[in-house]
Formats: sequence, structure tokens, C-alpha cells
Amino acid sequence: MITVTQEERLDVIAGLLEQQQRITLDEICQHFGISRDSARRDLIRLTEQSRFQRIRGGARLLEPAVEPLPFLQRPRNEIKTALAQRTLEVLQPGTSLYLDSGSTLLELARLLAAQSRPFSLVSAALDALQVLSQNPALSLHGLGGEFDPLQRMMLGAETERQLGQFRLQHAVMGICALNEYGLSAPTAAEAALKRRAIIQSEHLIAVGGSDKFDQQQLHQVCDLARLDLLICDALPAGPLHQALTDLEIPIVILEASVD
Repeated sequence: MITVTQEERLDVIAGLLEQQQRITLDEICQHFGISRDSARRDLIRLTEQSRFQRIRGGARLLEPAVEPLPFLQRPRNEIKTALAQRTLEVLQPGTSLYLDSGSTLLELARLLAAQSRPFSLVSAALDALQVLSQNPALSLHGLGGEFDPLQRMMLGAETERQLGQFRLQHAVMGICALNEYGLSAPTAAEAALKRRAIIQSEHLIAVGGSDKFDQQQLHQVCDLARLDLLICDALPAGPLHQALTDLEIPIVILEASVD
């Protein structure tokens, strides 16, 4: 009988995950003829690698999120404008909100600047603040801090401190990456500011394209259960859709709303 080492099993399991994205403890046991305890130890070792994640009863392959383009290189398109319009439609006049950074939310800032209804806005996104400042009907509060040239926004402890002085109805959040485990962001500073905005707000609205679904960035922002509304261009599928359904989180898509 040929003995297979744990390292050899790990190579095989990694290959299976590359092919099928998920694997269960039972599948590992059957494939190698080992106990569940041995299979569990294999998964603990395997998921020390950042591209694999343990889930209930097994493991899955994480699809890494694409590194974001510098803000000024992000193209404008009809989908982003339509998502911004849908977001504006769900906001009641007089609402107070935190406006996150991102090209889709800059489109929302352009729409807000072009209408006459009152809103109270807090933001650390410099381009959005510049656009919003053109509308005297808006009550506008800009946050200071350390400038991030990639996101063109203020970040850091001072930004979070200033944001902590507000109590808002909505946090309108751009999506860096979203899966069944929640929202995540590429940097610790951006994730920390998003978390502070969520704490200071009664409701969390996430806005973004379906290309950000089923992705995972390094820094967790919040669990999926914290989300109150998802605005996107197409319905999610697979585990993300099931998790949203189980949590009864409403979804607004460009064609219709799904309760």
C-alpha cells in the first residue's frame, strides 16, 4: 500500500479546488480514504494560504478581487450612471447620508448637484465634494485627514474621528468586493473608514456592479447581515444570492426591485 503524505494530499486538494472551486470534508475522505479528523487537519493547513478559505464542512477557492485602478483612470459608463440614478430614487429628500468614494458614487454626486431637493451629506471623497459644492440646496460636510491619491479621498484616524461626530440616516457605500461573507476593501484604512460610516448610520446601502460579486479583498468591512439594501446592475447568483435571500436583504437592480 502506497502511503500518501499530507503535503501530497494538499497538492491534490489544491488542484481540485482550482477545478471545482469548492470541496467538502466527505469528498476528501472518499478521495484519499482518510478519516474526517485527518481531512479537517488537511484543510486547516491548506487554508493557511490566502487563496483558500474554510467554510462549513469544507473549503473554497477565493477569487481575488482585481486591484482597483487609480480613481482618475476609472471610466465613466452608462451602467454607473444608471446605478447612481436608481440610488437617488430610493433616497428621500431631506435625508442625511455618508457618501463613500468611487466612480459610481461620483455619478451620484453629479446627480445630487443637478437637482434642487435638500440633502445633508458627509464625505471624505474630494471629487464628490467639489461637485456637490455647486448646489446650495445641499448641506455639505467635508472630512479632513490624510490624502489617499489612489482613491482621491481622506483617510486615517482623524477622518474617522471627524466622522464619529455625525449621526446619519444612510451610509451609501461603494462595493470593492462582495460575497456571502460580506463587504471587503483592499486597504486597512479604507475598510476602517467604511466601518466607521456604518456605525454612524442607521442604514447601509451598497451600490456597485455585478463584476464585484463573489470577490474577496484582504480587509473585512462588515458581515452581509449588516447590509440593508443592495443596488446593482444584475442579480447575484450562487452562494451570494442564497445568503441575500436567507437574510431577506432587498435588492434593487436596473430593471426591477427584488424584495
